[in-house]
Amino acid sequence: MLRILQVINKNVAGGPVTVRLPASVPAPPAYRGPVVLDPARCLACRICAYVCVTAAITTSEEATAYTWAYEPARCTFCARCLERCPGAALTMAADPLPSYTRVGELATRQRVPFPACADCGTPVRPATQELVLRAFEQVKEDTRELMSLCERCRRRRLQQSLLPIAFGKNEEKAP
Repeated sequence: MLRILQVINKNVAGGPVTVRLPASVPAPPAYRGPVVLDPARCLACRICAYVCVTAAITTSEEATAYTWAYEPARCTFCARCLERCPGAALTMAADPLPSYTRVGELATRQRVPFPACADCGTPVRPATQELVLRAFEQVKEDTRELMSLCERCRRRRLQQSLLPIAFGKNEEKAP
């Protein structure tokens, strides 16, 4: 009993001993923070929302754009969305979330506009070069050009390219 009183007396007499931390503690190398979207790489495929088991990521689509919404209060930071994103548009921030008191307080919403068709200007679902290379190992320039067209203009271009083949053989046989 006497020993414990000596320890208490020593601590009280010594004054406060507080170790001050720096302004912010650096996050560990494998830290998974909030999910961040890069709109330039987004394909508007909705796979991130599909694989998110907590519905922290939700999406909606209009004729001219795609809306991506993220609620960090629902997120388990499992990184499943990052693993499945075909355009590599998602990353996880290295900084921890600030304090919050209500669900929805830190929610973010980003609108990803669809690029315009090279021929008619109609909004087209985006396709990055990486996705095109994944789908087609060796991509010709005309295939890259077709990827920047809307479905209607793509169909029209393909039909026009077939016309010489379909009617060219008949013209060769004519005297």
